[in-house]
Amino acid sequence: MAGLKDFTPFLAYGGKIDPLSEIRNAGIVTNGSVFWTKAVADSDYTTFQDQVGAANVRNTAQASIDQVRSDTNDYVIVCPQDANAVYALGTAIDVNEDRVHLIGAGYTKASMGYALTFRGYVVADVNDTNLMDVTGAGCELAGFRLLGTSGTAATGTINAGFLRLGTAASGTAHMTNVHDVVIENTQAAAAGGTTDLVTVQGDVGGGIVGCRFDDCWIGDWAWAPAACVRETGTAGPTRTQFRNTDFVIDAQATTDSFVTIGTGVTEYHKFKDCNFINVTAGTLVASAIVGAVLVDNPVLLDNCRYLNVTQAGTDTEAYKSPASSGTQAALFDYGIYKGTAALAAT
Repeated sequence: MAGLKDFTPFLAYGGKIDPLSEIRNAGIVTNGSVFWTKAVADSDYTTFQDQVGAANVRNTAQASIDQVRSDTNDYVIVCPQDANAVYALGTAIDVNEDRVHLIGAGYTKASMGYALTFRGYVVADVNDTNLMDVTGAGCELAGFRLLGTSGTAATGTINAGFLRLGTAASGTAHMTNVHDVVIENTQAAAAGGTTDLVTVQGDVGGGIVGCRFDDCWIGDWAWAPAACVRETGTAGPTRTQFRNTDFVIDAQATTDSFVTIGTGVTEYHKFKDCNFINVTAGTLVASAIVGAVLVDNPVLLDNCRYLNVTQAGTDTEAYKSPASSGTQAALFDYGIYKGTAALAAT
């Protein structure tokens, strides 16, 4: 009977692995369903489908998301493809249900530890304005890279950001948690057609509340996007936080920006342990944080660092810590990276 006991879970689910118990074994507990995204071209596709049950497997992330329900904490686990092949996007992925978890299987906490790539280049088959939309509340995004270019092609234009939280018609992507995600534009300067990499909607229903980015990499090593993060609209978003996130640009002008804050009531923003990296030593960014920030709606920069940046934030509502009081703000900012050649002995 000991042998039968060992096989009871397997037999109890008709010879299929229970996907919910497998998620529990990975340290995740959910009261909802688990759907897997797996490419048909993968060599183990048939075996994998048999193990978890064909009803739980879809071939694209959107097809998996289309199966989930709001408020049941359904999971969509996207599997890396053979030879690290990308998931090509022609239409933006829309995470349009509440409390859905979209996870890249096997990601790590490395700086570029994403498990897989969703790619959307500006080519003839692009027919959307961005790569991923989130219109549901309380969603989690983790473990993947959004990679692409922007501009206009024969059938469409990518100009609304690679990742868009909320749309002009739906500002309900409250409490979105994005972590261990890379959002990367690969365009060189000569390519033109830049766009914001992340846009957060702020003019529907009072604006999005409580979004948070952790351990992310957002930028372009060879060019400056319009902004790494831009808030749109005139109401919110409110209480947005970024933690241990790298913003990277190759500035072409001192007015290029990492983050553009919205003009509405935001209550506050918080950037903690973030790096604002401009790789161009010859063009210093005037202000890492820009935007006409509303009075009494501060931007808090807690233990952040800045390379080839003149000031963390020139707006009167931008506050940084640690810092020393004085009349020369840039000189007294402990977070500005300085080359050792500038530290001459006296």
